This record gives sequence, C-alpha cells and structure tokens, in this order.
Amino acid sequence: MKVGQKQRFKGRKGERFLKRSSVLSMTLATTLIFGGVFSYTGKAQASSKLNDLQEKQSDLHNKRSILNQSIDEKDGEISNIMNQQNFVEDEIEKLERQIADTDQKIKEKQLQIDNTKAEIETLKAEIKDLKERIEKRNEVLRDRARNIQQNGGSVQYLDVFLGAESFGDLVDRVSAVTTLVSADKKILDEQKADMEKLEADQKKVEEKLESLNNMLKDLEDLQNSLKAQNEEKKELMKELAAQKSHIESEKMSLEEEEELLRTQEATLEKAIQQEQNRIAEEERKAKEEAERKAKEAAAVTNSPSTSNSKSSGSGGSTETSSATPPVSSGTFSWPAVGTVSSGFGGRWGATHFGIDIANRTAVPIVAAADGVVHRSYHSSSYGNVVFVIHHIDGQTYETVYAHMSSRSVSEGQSVKKGQKLGVMGNTGHSFGQHLHFEVHVGLWNGAKSNAVDPLGYLN
Repeated sequence: MKVGQKQRFKGRKGERFLKRSSVLSMTLATTLIFGGVFSYTGKAQASSKLNDLQEKQSDLHNKRSILNQSIDEKDGEISNIMNQQNFVEDEIEKLERQIADTDQKIKEKQLQIDNTKAEIETLKAEIKDLKERIEKRNEVLRDRARNIQQNGGSVQYLDVFLGAESFGDLVDRVSAVTTLVSADKKILDEQKADMEKLEADQKKVEEKLESLNNMLKDLEDLQNSLKAQNEEKKELMKELAAQKSHIESEKMSLEEEEELLRTQEATLEKAIQQEQNRIAEEERKAKEEAERKAKEAAAVTNSPSTSNSKSSGSGGSTETSSATPPVSSGTFSWPAVGTVSSGFGGRWGATHFGIDIANRTAVPIVAAADGVVHRSYHSSSYGNVVFVIHHIDGQTYETVYAHMSSRSVSEGQSVKKGQKLGVMGNTGHSFGQHLHFEVHVGLWNGAKSNAVDPLGYLN
C-alpha cells in the first residue's frame, strides 16, 4: 500500500472512530438527560401520589378523632341520663313505699270509721232505749202531776197527815210521802242525767266520726297526690328511656361511622405501603434501565457497525373464560359479564347510585382496578358485598360489588385488576341475580355523595 493510500485509510479510520465517539457521547448524554428527566418526573409524580394518600389518611384520622370525641360526649350524656334514671327510680321506690304506708293508714282509718259507725249504731239503740225509759218516767210524772192537780196540790199531803189515826199511822204516812217525794226527785235527777249523757254521747260520737272522716279525707288526698307524683315519675322514666335510646342510636351510628373511617384509614395505610414499595421498585427498575442503556452505549464503540435495535415486549395472552370480562387498559375494566339491566340515577322514586349487570349464569365478579379491599362482609341491604379502594393517577376511588352469592377476598387484601372477588348472586335486598356496581370518586360514605355513573369510567 502506498503512503498516500495509508494516510487516506488512516484518515477514514479516524473519521469512523470520531463518528463512533460522537455516537457514544450522544447516546450517553441522551441516556443521562432522559434518564434524569424520567427519574425526576417519576419521583415527583410518585411523591405527589404518596403525599395525597398520606393527606387523605391524616384527614381520616382527624375525622376519627372528632367522631371519637362525639362518641365520648354521647357516653357522657348516656351516663347523665342513667344517673337521672337511678335518682327517679329511688324517688319512685320512695313514693311507692309512701303509697303503701298511706294505703295501710287508710285501711286503719276506714276500720276505725267502721267501728265508730258500729258504735254509733249501738249508741242509737241505747239512745232509743233511754228515750223509752225517759218517756215512761215522764208518764209517771205526768200521772202524779195530774193527781196533785186533781186533789189540790199540797193539800193532799195535809189530808194525809191529818187523817192519821195514831202516831204510828202518822209516821207511816209521813214516811210514805217522803218516799214518794224522794222517788220523784230521783226520777227528775235520773231524767236530767240521762238527757245530759245522751247529749254528751251524741256530741262525742259525732265529733269522733267527723274527725275520722277528716283524717280519711286527708289520707285519700295524700294518696291521690302520691299516686299523681308516681305517675309523673313514671312518665319521666319513659322520657329518659326514650332519650337514652335515641342517644344510644346516635352513638351506634357514630361508632359505625368511626369503624368505617378506621377501616378506610387502615386500607389507606396499606395503600401507602404499597405505593412506597412501588416507588422503590420503579427506582430499582429505572436504575437497572439506566445501567442497561449505559452498557449498550458502551458496546457501540466495540461494534464495527451500528447494530439494529431490538424491541422486546411481553405479549401476554391471558386466558379468559367466556364468563370473565377482559382486562382493559383503561381506568376501570368491566367487573362482570352480562347485560346492564338498570342504570345510574332515578329509579322507583329514589336514586340508584350504581348500575346493575345481570346474567342468568353465576359468573365471576372481578376487581375493576388494582386496589385494596376495604370491606368484605354480608349486609342486610347489599347482601354479600366487597368494597375496594383504588388510587389511580393521583385520584382515590372506591368501588362497590354487591348482591354476590359468595366472596373470595378478605378485608385488607390487595387485589389486581381482573382478580376474582366473588360470584354473582341474589343476596340482600335484591330482585333477581345480578351485580350492583358502584363507583365513588373519593371514599364511599353513607350519603353516597361521591357516587358517579360507572358507565363513564368503564371500558
């Protein structure tokens, strides 16, 4: 080879080296630039998503604290009502003892009144007998008065004395007159005493009966007052019982809401852990990808010609049974195979917060997106139901799968899009076999204020 040719060859070789060096530099620069941009963007997005989850968890924790404070307040109200109930119960027991004691006193007074009335009846008989005796005495006195009047009064006594035949006869006559006078005086004295006794007995018995009747009336008034107070206390007990029942119902609702928030917070805690693991996994993959590209770029210098790029992809053919819906690349996949039998919105005078997917066959129910199972239980209205919380592109969602015949997942379990959750059924408040499916932008709540039409999210 001539000198000129050697120089031209060396020149072309140098050009090729320079070209390879330039390609290597550009490749390395591109790798570093795009790798850095990718790493920064990915970390920023991941950090934003993680912060969003942590903010939601903090918000749930604050709401739980407020609910627990309200529950404590309800406990205080219930305790106060129970104290009032105990006080009123003591008052009722005291009143009932007083009522029983008053009843006994009324019975005693009634017995005394009955005895007094019997005594009055006895006295009436005695009075009647006394009146008869008095009447007889009055008759004797009237007869004697008539005799005196007919015989000239005291002259009759003089005739008695003058008519004596002897001194002994005179003594006898004087003794007889004295006896008659004494007898008359005695009759008059007895008459006066009996009349005074009659009047005194009548007055005494009447006063005693009046006193007993007054005492009986006082006792009956007291009894009526005690019974009225007792009825008032019993009504108060009913009111307190109703208040206690109402507050206990409110407390139960607060406890149920607190339990819902607790499970949501626990689910978000797991979602945060999953997100942290995902970030770490993406950083690991990004680092491996950067290292792989750096090795490929370095290998260019050792290759005489530019190698053809190869694309690799994982084409996966997912075996899908005829009863399982395909897994889509959109936000949410269809959760079951079937026909939409009822849409979102007004239905039967109320709001239907989801859609119904019906199928005569007991087809599988699958997760509409990756997430964590929030609730998995049997509800009186939803039947066998599963709640799943998802965090997609910085937004939290919660989906509901109701009326299933059986459930395949438990609370706190991580699920993948298309993973089986259960089997379509007809449990709870349901009319025919179907899946009731709800989508909530945000977390599910009792008012279902976050519910949206699932048809706008399924693909």
